[in-house]
Amino acid sequence: MELAPSPDLVAQRLVAPERPAAAASEREQAFADLARLATAALGAPIALIALVDDGPPLLCASAGLDRDDPSAYLSFCTFAIQRGEACELADLDVEPQLADHPLVAFGSPLGDGSRVRSLAAAPLCDRDGRTLGVLCVLDDVPRRLGDEQRRGLLALARQAAQRLELDRRERELVEQRAALARARAEAQTSARAKDVFLANMGHELRTPLNAILGCAELLREEATAAGLGQLLPDIQTVDRSGRHLVAVIEDILDLARLEAGVPQLRREPVAVAPLAEEMEAAVRPQLRGKPLRWRLALEPGLGDISTDATKLRQILLNLLSNAIKFTAGGEVELAVRLVREADREFVAFRVADTGIGIAADKLSLLFRDFSQVHDRRHNFGGTGLGLAISRRFARLLGGDIVVDSELGRGSRFTLLLPRS
Repeated sequence: MELAPSPDLVAQRLVAPERPAAAASEREQAFADLARLATAALGAPIALIALVDDGPPLLCASAGLDRDDPSAYLSFCTFAIQRGEACELADLDVEPQLADHPLVAFGSPLGDGSRVRSLAAAPLCDRDGRTLGVLCVLDDVPRRLGDEQRRGLLALARQAAQRLELDRRERELVEQRAALARARAEAQTSARAKDVFLANMGHELRTPLNAILGCAELLREEATAAGLGQLLPDIQTVDRSGRHLVAVIEDILDLARLEAGVPQLRREPVAVAPLAEEMEAAVRPQLRGKPLRWRLALEPGLGDISTDATKLRQILLNLLSNAIKFTAGGEVELAVRLVREADREFVAFRVADTGIGIAADKLSLLFRDFSQVHDRRHNFGGTGLGLAISRRFARLLGGDIVVDSELGRGSRFTLLLPRS
């Protein structure tokens, strides 16, 4: 037994491999470049970039700290983040919260001993104003930034925030692609399971039904030969019910194939007039016993049509069967002619009847799956799939089915197919 592949395995094949390590390395390099640019543009020896991610700030880039431990400077970033806005402290010796900081009071033990004397910082904010981190610039002399430097600091902070926003969107895109791949894999697995079920169902149901129909035919012959005519109505009921079930199964299987995109077209030249005459022979058993006139109107010179003969026969047989079923008395006609639209030539197969017709407000429901527009109390039967399948076949062949009907006056269904 063939097993459908696991959706997780299919999803893994559909999604491109992620490279989180490479992406993180690219981001770190971008922030390191921004930190170096900040020291150069602002004339400061030290620049730090720290990020906030549902926890305490983490230092992700620094410049000017080749000999020092960058993490020792993280508290300056924490202080700036807690301020929640751009800040500029010209002399940290007089700042109560920072004056006692070891790097302010004593200087770096590993560097040249210079003390941190001034600080300027700008928050990294997303579009909603949420703080994502901070760009912090430190100097070893008391100072204030000039206007141009202040604008440069804010511009660099915006660039860092934009990089974070880009990373976030890339992560979301990867997650969405993974979710779509999983959904697609699950849909493919479900579709495959449905196809297997329908194939099994078709086989398991059609086999006994064909046996029942064969037995009914034998019973009919034996009853006729034995002169037991009183049994024929019951035998015909068995035969009619069996053929109805076979038709229901075929409709459901056709719909499943159409939805799965399975049907394959076999286009070939088909002689139009002989095919139309063949339809008369196909529906003659349905006409038997009904007060109906049959008309076949063929335009001269119909020639050939390039199409799938099997699909065309199925469409016409469905339209004609419906016309006979919904017409108690009067006339059923199949008329075939050539029509030209723009630069293309079409063959128009029109099936007209004088039956019960269809109300104008029900015409839009005609071609919906499992839709029946007539009152169920009339017990016309059917699955409500015939017209839906016929239109899909028509469109698959490059054409369409149009309808014109009037309640109580009859209906006219026209199948238009391109000649070539």
